[in-house]
Amino acid sequence: MFFSLRPKESLKELYNRSEEYRELLRLTNSGLWVAVLGKRMTGKTSLIKTFANENKGIYVNLLGAKGVEDIAKNLLVESGLKFDELTINLKFLQIKWSKILDEAFQRVKDKIIVFDEVQEVSSPYFLKILKSVLDKYSKIRIVFSGSYIRILRRLLEPSPTSPLYGRKPAIITLKPFNHETAKNFLISAFREYPQVHFKEEEIVNAVEKLNGYVGWLTYYGNFRCERRLSHEEALKETVSEGSKIIQSELNHFLKNRRRELYIKVLRIVRTGARWSEIKRELDINSKVLNDILKNLTSAMIVEGNEGYYWIEDPITREAIKKLR
Repeated sequence: MFFSLRPKESLKELYNRSEEYRELLRLTNSGLWVAVLGKRMTGKTSLIKTFANENKGIYVNLLGAKGVEDIAKNLLVESGLKFDELTINLKFLQIKWSKILDEAFQRVKDKIIVFDEVQEVSSPYFLKILKSVLDKYSKIRIVFSGSYIRILRRLLEPSPTSPLYGRKPAIITLKPFNHETAKNFLISAFREYPQVHFKEEEIVNAVEKLNGYVGWLTYYGNFRCERRLSHEEALKETVSEGSKIIQSELNHFLKNRRRELYIKVLRIVRTGARWSEIKRELDINSKVLNDILKNLTSAMIVEGNEGYYWIEDPITREAIKKLR
């Protein structure tokens, strides 16, 4: 069902991502490892989870994972491996998780392995293990997804000192649907609920309010068809619930950063502003401003082009109003 809030897991559930799916298959079959990027609610998890499921691969969600131990534990769970199946001696109090992870990779070396939400993993040992895995196992195929921050930057732009230097991944970037595709998505999904009546102007209004973000469109459709709210109520609830999700993510992003300054920048660029306008309004050091804007654009929160910055996602624009 298109309006189900869980990530999609089969091609028949995946709407209008056949081109990206085929490209992902082509790249992995070519022996490349791949990073799937995209803003929140563009369907990254649905694409890669479907890809893993359709190709008998392993999907590993690393949300909240901080290092090699978390990665190893999650990979073991999702691959169905148990500690007592490993050859490593686990009698010692000091468990070498890097070796456990290396052996876990060895056990699944013929599989497609999909790591989702990898952006929080910051351990440098992971990069070394990844290089070792890519060097040793020619048949292993690895796909990453997440926001373009922390370790993803080191994966996508490895420096000369990185273990992965010269081993950049291929990149697939998911874009929001254009307005026509978004309308067709809603119409196709509504047809799965013949008992729910909708008007064309409601579809157009929903697309205008939520843009082409398939996740937000799905929330709207779920409120309409599963919870039987009116068009106006469904839109209101989508914005309300979506804002809570984005606020939580923004608060996490702002942790250990200059929160007050970042929020000021976000509020200025919420509806669009030039670099000079931001600089003039905040009266801050140019390097500081450039660093903030680089971090915000890298995290795919803010769009930037030729010195002009804006926020594309309407739910993010709404969430920023409520940041304190």
